[in-house]
Amino acid sequence: MKKILLGCFAFSLMGCTGVVTAEQTSSEKQLCDDYNNDKAIIIIGSTPFEDSEWYADWSSILNSFVATNSESFHVYRANQFTHADLKNYSVLFSKKSKQSYLLEEVIEPQSYQYVHLEYTQANIPKHISAFKPNQINTNLVSKICNL
Repeated sequence: MKKILLGCFAFSLMGCTGVVTAEQTSSEKQLCDDYNNDKAIIIIGSTPFEDSEWYADWSSILNSFVATNSESFHVYRANQFTHADLKNYSVLFSKKSKQSYLLEEVIEPQSYQYVHLEYTQANIPKHISAFKPNQINTNLVSKICNL
């Protein structure tokens, strides 16, 4: 009886310490594997269609960046994850060994280039460094992977 109670107590403690108790989806597992293997990750927030010049510019810049850098980044959509709270038209960049960046409604390709250059440890020219995106302190990928 004592062993059963101790086992139940230990299990309840594990549930309170952030250990994953429910199974991850296949997308979450892939994301966590990529992150733990220090691969660069992009998570794109919701992108409802807008009939505007701004939306056309934003989607064109993002699509071009992703297509050009598909070997460097693993791309995900926020709706693939339970705990990915990103604003519409947001792009999160994350890599375990680097700072995470959040671009919200950004249409300057230099901001995307900045992250790519930093994540690939290339020199960042001055004309690109002026477009350094906002760093974020909360790592959404760590939250999704329960790290």
